[in-house]
Amino acid sequence: MEKQETLFTKLKKPIEAFVHASTKLALPLRRPFSHSSKPTFVDEEALAKLKLKMEAIRAALVKADALAMNDAQDRVWLRELRDLECWAEDVVEEIQFESMRSTRLEQFKLELMLSSSRKGKRKRGEFSSLFSNVPSGSLSFKIKRIADRYHDIAKDRDALRITDEDGPRRLHPNARTPTSSLPLCELFGRDKDMDDVKKLLISENADNNCVFSTIPIVGMAGVGKTTLAQHLFNNEIVQSKFNLMIWVSLSHQSGVVEATRKIVAGLTKSECNLTELELLHHEVVSLISGKKFLLVFDDMWDENPENWSTLTVPLKHGAKGSKVVVTTRSNKVSQIMSPKKHPLNPLSNYDCWLLCQQKACHGRTVDLCADLLEIGMHIAKKCQGLPLAAKAVGGMLSKSVDQKYWGEVLENHLWLEDGDANHLLRALRVSYEFLPLNLKRCFAYCSLFPKGYLFDKSKLVQLWVAQGFIQDAGTKSFNDLVDWCFFQYSPFHYHTEEIFVMHDLYHELAQHVSGYEYIRIDNYKVAKLDDKARHSSLVPQKNHTEEAIQLGSLSGKDLRSFLFVGRTEIKTDEIPFCLNIPCEIFLNLDCLRALDLSNTDIVELPYSIGNLIHLRYLSLENTRIRCLPESIGGLFNLSTVNLHSCYFLEDLPRGITLLDNLGHLYLSYRRNCNMWMPSGVGKLTNLQTLPLFVVGSDPDSCGIEELRDLEKLRKELCILGLHNVSDAQLAGPAKINTKYRLQKLTLQWSLASSTSADSCDESSKVLEILEPNPNLEELHIRGFPGTRSPSWLNYLPEFKLVSLDLKDCRNLEYLPSLGRFPHLKHLYIQSMARVQYIGNEFYGLSGSSTNSFYQSSVAFPALETLMFKKMDAWEEWVGGTSGDFPCLRFVFLNSCTKLRLLPQLPPSVNLRVTKCPVLNVSVSRPVLEYAQCISSA
Repeated sequence: MEKQETLFTKLKKPIEAFVHASTKLALPLRRPFSHSSKPTFVDEEALAKLKLKMEAIRAALVKADALAMNDAQDRVWLRELRDLECWAEDVVEEIQFESMRSTRLEQFKLELMLSSSRKGKRKRGEFSSLFSNVPSGSLSFKIKRIADRYHDIAKDRDALRITDEDGPRRLHPNARTPTSSLPLCELFGRDKDMDDVKKLLISENADNNCVFSTIPIVGMAGVGKTTLAQHLFNNEIVQSKFNLMIWVSLSHQSGVVEATRKIVAGLTKSECNLTELELLHHEVVSLISGKKFLLVFDDMWDENPENWSTLTVPLKHGAKGSKVVVTTRSNKVSQIMSPKKHPLNPLSNYDCWLLCQQKACHGRTVDLCADLLEIGMHIAKKCQGLPLAAKAVGGMLSKSVDQKYWGEVLENHLWLEDGDANHLLRALRVSYEFLPLNLKRCFAYCSLFPKGYLFDKSKLVQLWVAQGFIQDAGTKSFNDLVDWCFFQYSPFHYHTEEIFVMHDLYHELAQHVSGYEYIRIDNYKVAKLDDKARHSSLVPQKNHTEEAIQLGSLSGKDLRSFLFVGRTEIKTDEIPFCLNIPCEIFLNLDCLRALDLSNTDIVELPYSIGNLIHLRYLSLENTRIRCLPESIGGLFNLSTVNLHSCYFLEDLPRGITLLDNLGHLYLSYRRNCNMWMPSGVGKLTNLQTLPLFVVGSDPDSCGIEELRDLEKLRKELCILGLHNVSDAQLAGPAKINTKYRLQKLTLQWSLASSTSADSCDESSKVLEILEPNPNLEELHIRGFPGTRSPSWLNYLPEFKLVSLDLKDCRNLEYLPSLGRFPHLKHLYIQSMARVQYIGNEFYGLSGSSTNSFYQSSVAFPALETLMFKKMDAWEEWVGGTSGDFPCLRFVFLNSCTKLRLLPQLPPSVNLRVTKCPVLNVSVSRPVLEYAQCISSA
């Protein structure tokens, strides 16, 4: 009992905070929810004790993670402790839900009943289940059961030696074999890497006037960093440039003292027994003073800048031109040491095969038949450029140079079960063991996705947040995994898209460490899951499109995730998977925190989804969903609702305005969009993602003024239905110019809107008020019926605008003055039916400005792409000076049927003219990549 108390005393401050919070939490539970329901009572003391136990459990799990828990008894104890943590979390959330329900849903029920809009007249069955109390006896019983189980598990804790009072702590064994400077194998495919790093080594340059410079070699585990460093270390040209050569093999447990002791041992070629850093530093200084040295730190893990500074203090006494080479798996480590690094990329498939073949043939030259060569190349391809994997599979192939055996290795992945492969997995696992507990859970979660999956960073982070692995500011956690090479940028996407891939061997590792909690079903047969499973995914066959996938048998009392992983990328022309969802299915999955049914043909969700009170992440991306049930309004924990590419969506439920925790609501724009958005969206002040905001025309729909308090919006926003703003004064409270996190803004009116003089004048006033923030990079104005452009679109040199699209502004007779935007690179002007003439006002040379900036600078100083399309009345384009458009590369003129005169454009411009019959111009200059340039238009 005394040993149990030691853990509690270490958590005194967080415990006191939880007791204070739990007292406040319990008070609303004493009030009745409605006139027809009885009050729900929960004992405040029992609730406080439950929270204490939950925090003690979490602390024990974190401490146990630092130990080597390898025997079966330890793993069973940890599993039971993890189960108890989940149960406690569930019960606390149930109590929180009961307290919030009483204050939120009563008013909502009244609003639904009194609503005059057709959108508010939902079936009572969709939300009636939200108004029935959970019996207090049920919650009390759950609390008691957790308390009893906690005390049973605590009895076994002593044997694990979690605290100092429990006895000596067991440490993780070092999974990585120490290295020396002697190479273990030949170097394949690294000629360029050798040459590039060798040049750095033999140069006399140093970092920031320091006597030595640092060269970090960065790459994932098994990519060959150590082998490259060994060959460089033993290169005769390199050796001839240095007086001293020191090789230091590190591990993730190596500290400054140990590393310095190894430097001394490398210099003296004998063991060093010094333990004081003061003595070690002076010893290093005496050994290297005035001498030019090459020092290799192999496998550096320490991310602490102060430790690096302390470690390298004595190295400053060497001779100028000394070098320090550091091999590391972490980009963060390399950034501490030097702004420059040498990234080591995977080998080509051919070089992988050469290494594999050498290992398979024991270094001898053997003529292999064509069939063996073909099989071998396919096996080498599966190594995905990792030399360590190539050596492992080569060792497996060496057991029998036989076509049948090699075929079995290829088809059955036998090499992943071989002894050499165990060494491979151990090498990868060192990186995993270095992670904190929360990132280990994030990494294991990736086992739910198939090999080769394209991970969308923001969505994966939101899934991790939904499970409580990380907090809302989870981008840093993902970046940490990128720094340690668990993820790499997809080679098929721009880095700005933030799409990532995971190496197949890291994926194998994720499966290896995921354990009993994670189950991936790699077909369409959904069976009853193991009761121990908490996260499950369904990955149907790629060619499965006809037979409906039945979810009727899906159940799992503790299941927290169910993800339908249909495709890695959405393609709207592909047939979605057929999915059959029984009405009662969510009654058996009441612990779900993440539900993803994307890329299926579902049209509606059962209202029983309101039973998922723990749900935080709901994705229906690329489905045929038409509406969501009103019962979703009771899912107070929802933080992400993904309705991207749901082009059949008709409206949002009124209950969505109750979701105070909602941070991401993904919606997609489509042509002739008539989606209804309820009034009250402006109360969702935690929203960060809202790509589409629809201004409605009826009293129950959303008004533009509701954008006022959505200050956290970021990335992109499309405001649709601006023709419904009848009074321009309503646009002022929207405060578009204060939303500094927005990078892309679309302002859109309907082409079917009124073109009366009053309506056009009001629209001009609305656009004048909707001035964006100066940090905006991309602006689209579409369907604007006004007769004058806004003043803020003329002469704003402080704007960071990079791309501007003006389309269907059918009543504008003159283009705004756009020539003075200093960062504008892409300009698209389309369907301006009344513009006949473009002159100096377009360049910003109308003379109306007195600012010296406008008088002295050239027009369009950064513009690279300019497109005019469907300008039916346009006849002349004149004006400007010879210095304008200094960066212009592409000009596209399409369907300008009356255009007859162009200005003198720079000779380097690639000009493309189509469907301009009156224009007489020679189009001899080639147009390169023009399709890419106009794709965004």
